[in-house]
Amino acid sequence: MLSDLRRSRRGVATIIAEVMMVLIVILLSAIVYVWVVPAFTSQASKDNAGAAYSEKFETVRAQFANNAVSSPETVVTCGSQDASVGCSPGSYLTCNGSSIPSPYTGNVLVPANGVCLITGTVNGNVYVYSGGNLTVIGGTINGGLEVDTALVVTLTNARVSGFTGLYNVQTVNISGSAFATAGNTGITTDMCCAAMYAGGRGYFSMTNSNVTGQVENEVGHNTIVNNNRISGRLEIESADLGQIINNVVGSLDLDANGTIVIAGNTVTGAAGCPAPPIGPIPGKSVCYGSNAWCGTGNNQIPPGQTNGNCIGNVEVDVRNTGSTPVTFVAVYMTNIPLAASPSWKLASGNPTQCGTVQLPICMSLPIVIPVGDMAEITMSWTAPSGAFPLPWNYIYFIFVSSHQNYVDGYLYFQQGLGMPLQSRLEQRICPPCY
Repeated sequence: MLSDLRRSRRGVATIIAEVMMVLIVILLSAIVYVWVVPAFTSQASKDNAGAAYSEKFETVRAQFANNAVSSPETVVTCGSQDASVGCSPGSYLTCNGSSIPSPYTGNVLVPANGVCLITGTVNGNVYVYSGGNLTVIGGTINGGLEVDTALVVTLTNARVSGFTGLYNVQTVNISGSAFATAGNTGITTDMCCAAMYAGGRGYFSMTNSNVTGQVENEVGHNTIVNNNRISGRLEIESADLGQIINNVVGSLDLDANGTIVIAGNTVTGAAGCPAPPIGPIPGKSVCYGSNAWCGTGNNQIPPGQTNGNCIGNVEVDVRNTGSTPVTFVAVYMTNIPLAASPSWKLASGNPTQCGTVQLPICMSLPIVIPVGDMAEITMSWTAPSGAFPLPWNYIYFIFVSSHQNYVDGYLYFQQGLGMPLQSRLEQRICPPCY
């Protein structure tokens, strides 16, 4: 019996030890639940739960502020700038539905609605009239080129020794060509040393070409000047959209444009700006006038030779589609924090909550959007040098809320907002990297 009692006591001790271990585990679990779970829940609700999931917003539209409207400008008349050539030849060869593959001495006229191809050399002036279509491929014009209200002018690997005047042409495509090869600097348009003038609400594209003298382009609808060498002044004025990328120019004169983009250019300072009667201003080779939207970056300009400012005003409208107010605490343009404070107002016309006061328009962050309302946000922005690769034809933006939700989008120069987008949860630390 004594041995049985000892075995019984040892069994009870084992049972008591196991029960104590279970009680200790339960107690520790309770401590973990009491202290850790509330802390985790508090942190989660701050970033990703509760209000964060109730918060919803979307981009509605975006544009260049003021619709980036260009200012009007009068297009000069054909033949008025180079009086020695004029716009009405005395004698000429009519080129209509034919080509000039071999050398010809004398003037050439493409009549109204005519079509002409030049692959040889014309030792004289070339004239193109209303609705005409001129194509020069590898050809040479040893004289002037005067085009009046034509349909299409295409110059590929062409050479023009004299002045080129393009007046109200619907489409101009120039590539790999050379102008004013004779080096005549005696023609004055708005300034001296003119080699080319193009004016009118059409499409103008000049790439990979060389110009001896000045190029003046005004009142264009879509004006593209890329990868050229222009010894004199390049003026882009009153264009709806202007794109000047990777050129070497004597000077840049940009005024009264709707949307103008200047990137990757080298300005030698060999010419001045702006044109009379305002200028030229001594010591200035880059002149920014009153452009509605201007973006610049990665240009090489002689120190101290810039006059005026290139600033882009972008407007983005964001609607609150959720059940809780939205507060934007950060704004990024091309993944870079917006340097200047945005201005914003509510589409409903209600006053904004601007810090501790209510104002019709607020000029600072945060941006507070009530439920069901829409914020119209305007941002003044200039791209830092080297901030983006070329070619540059859009702006990328991001809005980040206090609950780490965000919405982004692309604003294209020609079409506006690429696609309306819904807000998403931002899991990473700002600034976001996309």
